[in-house]
Amino acid sequence: MRQDMIAVRAAAAAFALGAVLAGCGGPGAEPTEAERLGYKGEDLVDQTNLTFLVTSPTTTNWVPERVVSVFEKYEFTEDELSVVEALGVLMPGESYPALPEGYAKETDEPWFAYWTRPVENFGLKGVVGVLTHFDEDRNVFETGESYFSSYWDTREDALAALAKVRAVFEEKFRVKKFHEISDGWVAEYVRLGLMGVVGQKADGKWSCMIDVRDKCRSGCGAWEPVDVQRERRARYEYTKAMKAWRVAVADVLAKNHEAVVAAMEAKGLAGFGAEAVVNDAPDGRKVKALFGQCDGAADALSLTNLIETVWGERVAEVEKAIGVKLEGDIAKQGEDGVDAWWSATGKSDLFEVRVDVAVPVVPPAPEPQPAETEGEQPPPEMRPTGQWRILFLEAFQPGMALPPRPVLKLD
Repeated sequence: MRQDMIAVRAAAAAFALGAVLAGCGGPGAEPTEAERLGYKGEDLVDQTNLTFLVTSPTTTNWVPERVVSVFEKYEFTEDELSVVEALGVLMPGESYPALPEGYAKETDEPWFAYWTRPVENFGLKGVVGVLTHFDEDRNVFETGESYFSSYWDTREDALAALAKVRAVFEEKFRVKKFHEISDGWVAEYVRLGLMGVVGQKADGKWSCMIDVRDKCRSGCGAWEPVDVQRERRARYEYTKAMKAWRVAVADVLAKNHEAVVAAMEAKGLAGFGAEAVVNDAPDGRKVKALFGQCDGAADALSLTNLIETVWGERVAEVEKAIGVKLEGDIAKQGEDGVDAWWSATGKSDLFEVRVDVAVPVVPPAPEPQPAETEGEQPPPEMRPTGQWRILFLEAFQPGMALPPRPVLKLD
């Protein structure tokens, strides 16, 4: 975490403690505090919602939720814009093609970076800083919180500096309300989030920091621990690599398909007439599948005759359509509900193929029962049925190969 920041920093998280409907007093009721301060809509619903600000490992400060975050959209007031200008900070939540001259990177972490610039504001020498994330896709710096910090040898000097800044805000910038917190305060505006706090840095110096946020626009978000940033970076890089990989794969497959089609035409192969279902193979290729039912014919009621008949038809179809002969022995097996399942594979210089035919167990026909009424007919004789499928994909032609698939690397 940046050296500049105070050891105790603001971390906001909504923690609802209760709910009281705004304006529940009916017509003529006094306006609520939130209404008087200028909030509207959803921000008026719950008046007892609190959020906590952590300013030390042992201190939690509770403030109204609206002080930290809002649901509605608000425009910046003249006072809020003047505060940002007076502090000399960058507008929090804004995006910049480049950071202004004078800013230097203080910390460079996997996802976030802090940039600072020396300044003198309110008669205090210090730095202005900003949390950033560089968006590589849009080529801009997204920002989160901005801050102005001055540094002191003692806690008392830092608190005196904080009081000096507060006095300026009270006199010039019409703060809506001050909320007291441990070694600091929150100056409430409707859109601008503004907090002043004193804390000790790792080097022993005391910091007086004025933290500035935009309650309506999070920008790059809040700072996260480095290990969380590292995983976030890895997932981003993986997602970006996968996007580029898919584009490269699609290009290779399109060119390979053209080569396969040309070779089929030269060999007089027409392909399958039916439209195939397409799925992705693990290596990126497209697996195509044809499916069908195999019903027993009147002269082929046995399972053996049925599967042999359908198998022969599929083998002949594959050889005629794409010129592939199945190789080796037929794998014959069974499983729950299947009496016979035959499978075999084959390949050529153009295709890789697998054929499956499965015929389920046929329950015995029920015993004939005497008809209860004169017009009733006995049930029809049950015949074996089953399913077949042909899976095939295009083999890579000379000079064609897919790029290696990216790997997500998490520490």
